[in-house]
Amino acid sequence: MGLDQSMISTKGKKDYYWRKHARLQVFMARAWQEQNKGKEPEGSFNLGFNGGDEPVKITRELCDKWEKQIKENYWDNFATDGFFWGQQFQEEAVKEYKKQDLEAVDWARAQLEKGGEVEYSCSW
Repeated sequence: MGLDQSMISTKGKKDYYWRKHARLQVFMARAWQEQNKGKEPEGSFNLGFNGGDEPVKITRELCDKWEKQIKENYWDNFATDGFFWGQQFQEEAVKEYKKQDLEAVDWARAQLEKGGEVEYSCSW
């Protein structure tokens, strides 16, 4: 049991997968809230959207914000809750996933340039 996260594209053969990357989840949960104003996540846990909810649509603007957060170690996206998200080892996850996160942002931008749609989803 725990947080599983993925990002896929309609154009690419590759996808990205993370396990218990709590600060990425906080960042994407905030993006989900922005994209779904006025809507409550299914199951309405205080932790945000989950598998039954609409995925986060990755846009160029979101890629820019995401890249900035990666370079700043997601400092503005500290997970204050979320045992099943890996909240207790979020500092380590930020370091462990930094290279993959930067690759994922570049990949998402390339997919968008090709006319693809990119989505982030999670299940916990």
